[in-house]
Amino acid sequence: MELKVIVPTSLSEITLEQYQRFARLEGDNEFLTKKSLEIFCNVPLEQLPNVRFKDVSGVFNRINTMMREKPSLTQRFTIKGQEFGFIPSLEDITYGEFVDLDSYMSDSKNLHKTMAVLYRPVTQKSGKRYDIEPYESATKYCDLMKEAPMDVVMGAVLFFWTLGKELLMATLISLEKHPKTHLPLKHNSEDAGDGIQRSIHSLKVMLGDLMTLEDYPFTNVLPSSLLKSNEQKQKADS
Repeated sequence: MELKVIVPTSLSEITLEQYQRFARLEGDNEFLTKKSLEIFCNVPLEQLPNVRFKDVSGVFNRINTMMREKPSLTQRFTIKGQEFGFIPSLEDITYGEFVDLDSYMSDSKNLHKTMAVLYRPVTQKSGKRYDIEPYESATKYCDLMKEAPMDVVMGAVLFFWTLGKELLMATLISLEKHPKTHLPLKHNSEDAGDGIQRSIHSLKVMLGDLMTLEDYPFTNVLPSSLLKSNEQKQKADS
């Protein structure tokens, strides 16, 4: 019996966990085809032989198209009844938040941790204004963030990269000039001060490198070899 597949029609229908599961896969075209249907369309592997061929191609094309979108920032969203809010002001980002973001954001395996830094539970709100929990660590909410919809994830990360990076550069320059004003030291020693200066300089250089990038690597979530194969099939069919 032929099995019809429900293909996601928007990024809001794809979770961060699904994206991460597929992004880390390696294998040949047949394996990736099966896994994409299993992950994004919830088709059990044993039922794949009954899936219509056009649905298989539809999954690849639709997912790749959606991953090229650039969603706007979602300030607040809800997971399992808990409302989370984006850091209200990147100008006031803490040193700990920035260091963790710099560590997590470059690897899709850590996107759930990135989200746990950028978003935390809303503690109070009035109209469009709101406050969120003070930052402790990404591990506190990272598992819950795996259920975040990809439109929220992409919007937040793209916002941070395109609009937030200039603010962060200015913050780092300020920290470099006045480290003792912003960063309390556990040990009052010249070595500790020099260490912080080196750390700030390193972060500034890395952030400068990010500013030269034109695209954040959400695009082409599907392996290039698989996409090229599908394009060739489409040309042959036409």
